[in-house]
Amino acid sequence: SYLGGNFDWQRRMQNWNYEGQMGPNLQRQTFIRWGYNTGYERDFAREFGLDSFAAGKPETSTHSKNVFGYAGSTPTKRVNFFYFFGYRWGEMDYDFGAGPRFPRASLAALANTNAPLSPGPGDLLYTNGNVTYKASSDLNLALSFSKNRLRRHDSGLVAFDENIASLKATYQFTRFAFARARVDFDSIASNFRGQFLFGWTPNPGTALYVGYNDDMNRRGFNPFSGQLEPGFRRNGRTFFIKASYLIRHSF
Repeated sequence: SYLGGNFDWQRRMQNWNYEGQMGPNLQRQTFIRWGYNTGYERDFAREFGLDSFAAGKPETSTHSKNVFGYAGSTPTKRVNFFYFFGYRWGEMDYDFGAGPRFPRASLAALANTNAPLSPGPGDLLYTNGNVTYKASSDLNLALSFSKNRLRRHDSGLVAFDENIASLKATYQFTRFAFARARVDFDSIASNFRGQFLFGWTPNPGTALYVGYNDDMNRRGFNPFSGQLEPGFRRNGRTFFIKASYLIRHSF
């Protein structure tokens, strides 16, 4: 269990939170947990560089309740996984918006896109997990993902809905040489990023890296015009070589 809170330098309470959880530990490094927490958050317009929020309010606050659970296991020597799920009623949305796909969702912003910030509570679903697979003594694969979605209480609109996924593969040719490939995806930006790297580290201080990075969008928004661009659009790509060598000399 945990109970804590924060005060600012003017002795005003900013938040408090209580959390409790429980669950068993089982064979094969298996564990299961479930829990509940409740809390309070208070935000001041001055913290955002404003004299007041929308409707002239100098501050806003919310009470939240949250249930969550998570589990992990290593069922075999080759496989390991972890999964977390949580849902919070009363999560504060600061009304910043999340890009062209998710503009500000407060009632104040719907009435006037230039309205001052109007932080307010919503319901948040958040979940994440990962799986690792050791295909052989030399090859390792890992997949991870997360999802966060918040729907505001006042307007009923989704403030953001983000899905992030990452796939990584590493192959160890020898004790000193390896290759790594990684691909990341972010749904809000509709962005894919790939990285491919070869490394050789024969001894401490000596290393050689050869790599390639690629960055592209699929059905993303042009950063200059703000227009939706169908299909794939490359933002940039980089090929690089990095080398280091440690010179030892005694005087």
